[in-house]
Amino acid sequence: MNRRIATVSLAFVLVLAGCTAPMLYQKDSSQAGELKLPGDWSGFEWMDKNLREGQAGDDMRYRNETAGQQAAFVPKKMNNSTLPENEHRRELVKYGRQLFANTANEIPNQTGTSRMSCANCHGGGSLPTANGMVGQDIKMIPLVGTAAGYPEWTGRTSRMRDMRQRIQGCFLRSMNTDPENIPEYDSREIQAMESYLVWLAKGTPVQKVPYWRHIRKPEGSEKMPIPNVNPVRGAKLYLENCASCHGKDGQGSKGQYPPLWGPDSYNDGAGMGRIYTASGFIREAMPYGSAHTVSDWRDVQDIAGFVNGHDRPHLDRQNKDWSADGPPDEAVYYKRVQDRFGYNMNPMRKKLLMAGIPVGTEPLNKGDIPKNTDKYRNALNETSINGTANASASGAIVNVFGGSNRDDQRAS
Repeated sequence: MNRRIATVSLAFVLVLAGCTAPMLYQKDSSQAGELKLPGDWSGFEWMDKNLREGQAGDDMRYRNETAGQQAAFVPKKMNNSTLPENEHRRELVKYGRQLFANTANEIPNQTGTSRMSCANCHGGGSLPTANGMVGQDIKMIPLVGTAAGYPEWTGRTSRMRDMRQRIQGCFLRSMNTDPENIPEYDSREIQAMESYLVWLAKGTPVQKVPYWRHIRKPEGSEKMPIPNVNPVRGAKLYLENCASCHGKDGQGSKGQYPPLWGPDSYNDGAGMGRIYTASGFIREAMPYGSAHTVSDWRDVQDIAGFVNGHDRPHLDRQNKDWSADGPPDEAVYYKRVQDRFGYNMNPMRKKLLMAGIPVGTEPLNKGDIPKNTDKYRNALNETSINGTANASASGAIVNVFGGSNRDDQRAS
């Protein structure tokens, strides 16, 4: 065995939703100055580029493994032989597992109205198709051995962050927890979640960041320019491939499938609110248990555009993200991105409103989708919406159309 291979004793949470640093939510108003990684390193260059796609040894097309490479990924059972001998550590590990599996139910005061749980992205929990313990589903975003990349640099807040800080950030963004209610850095909850991840990774040999650490995003010709993403076409694909679990209204099923937009979902500062990030997750992990059902990059980017054209909670500190160079193009909920492309709102939202498709929690029906969706492949940034947007009693945005710019020919 290569002597450089080390035994990982820590692990960490990766939520596409992306997360931020700890205890910075209210103290982050003053910038400490822009820091830089050595040279031109990027987060994805911490692992070999050629490990990001290929055919696995068992013929399962893992997202990051090269041909012939054996996946060093073995799910671990929780029992007396695997749990720590120390009774205090043992209880923390078991409690941490409960928190990951059913976050919103276990600590409702720390999750507010959110119905999201860690297992929604990392697998396991009470999902009807769950495989193994939380964080051990290779077809989702597994947590095994991921601590090889921590502490890590995050360009979003221009600083290094450790495992506990990352967990706190996931509460802030993916769980949409009020900053006042996020578990403290040294709280029992954060210690328990860290302990579970430490236990989960114990004995896992990792030479560098494991190949499953990052879900692959579209690259090169696979990547569609943001103004050309077609959320209206994505609405049709959503009904065909996603609505059976997440609902026509995107609100999912309590205790089984998470809401994808609306007041109970992730906020507009989460990683899943970015088009390329969300499309990678859709392609590589959805539908749950049947990944690659939708594998065409154009299709998954259009679905991601549809999902991220909807109303969701706003993160108050969002305008502080990427303070130096601005947010990446895929961050469509960020005003600086909207300005960059000449829009006065989220470009995905604008196209949905132009097509007369609900952007709140109203159910989407086949008849809501225009028969001809091709025009929404265009930028349309200089085309006005015919009508006004009024707030409904529920707080969702409802579009009122006059008719001329709306496609009256609907799918039957």
